[in-house]
Amino acid sequence: MIRVLAIAVAITSVVIAATFIARAASLASPQRPTDAKVLLVPAGAPIPLLEESYGDSDMTPYAVAPPGGVIVQPGTVRVPQPKAPAGPRKVGIQVGHWKLDEVPDELTRLVVQTGTTWNGVKEVDVNLDVAQRVGTLLKAKGVAVDIFGATVPAGYVADAFIALHADGDGTGENSGFKMAHNARRGPFEDRLLQTVREEYAKSTKMDYDGLHVTRSMLGYFVYNWSRYQHAVSPYTPGTILEMGYLSNDDDRAILVDHSDAVAAGIANGLLRFLNETPRDQIFGKELVVPQLPLRSPNPSAP
Repeated sequence: MIRVLAIAVAITSVVIAATFIARAASLASPQRPTDAKVLLVPAGAPIPLLEESYGDSDMTPYAVAPPGGVIVQPGTVRVPQPKAPAGPRKVGIQVGHWKLDEVPDELTRLVVQTGTTWNGVKEVDVNLDVAQRVGTLLKAKGVAVDIFGATVPAGYVADAFIALHADGDGTGENSGFKMAHNARRGPFEDRLLQTVREEYAKSTKMDYDGLHVTRSMLGYFVYNWSRYQHAVSPYTPGTILEMGYLSNDDDRAILVDHSDAVAAGIANGLLRFLNETPRDQIFGKELVVPQLPLRSPNPSAP
């Protein structure tokens, strides 16, 4: 009787163990979208979707990994920290629509957007003039400045970055300036946008035109690192500033005749951001962003 009972206990133990192992194996199955599956994606390689069971397997993701690669898990993308800039604080300025003949292949479909022109005033000329004035003001405060055309170095790293544009509505009715930044980036871009917005409004006396912020501004290629290789690092706080409407007589007069005030507003905003945001904050913590979308936003102008 004791022997029979021992055999029964042994059989029961084997069944329980087998059930536990089978359940553990099912939880570890790589087919489940909830798995803690980790993928190391090198720079330039496509970032795959992990939720294939939701019917996305036939859709080709557009996203590619930035310089340094990424670590992909269900629901999140981890971006390894780049080497922080050394030396003085560093700011990058992009001149919208400048040097379009130098863009890489991935941006050639955007070069047809050459910027607005109104009453003989070309946007690219205004953008370049203001960028150079901003650069002079920043350098006078000991800030290192890089000024770029439409193309920025892949994974560009700096303490702040701003893209300068001027707008046009074809009618002359709209006025004011507007700003935007992209999602899936570092946590300091709201602060950068806000400081530049406040100082720019103070210096130019322009109103903020938040009503006409476009999807193209939100998905602007220069900080859209998950779509374009020639984009600033997601650690680099970046924003785009549409400085005003060349199609509006009042805005155009400010941009052309009072460019010193325009440049001062931008420079003051950038300097304030640098003063309020130490470099070790910007580059001190690994960046984890939400999983990437299936489709890109509308193409954006260089």
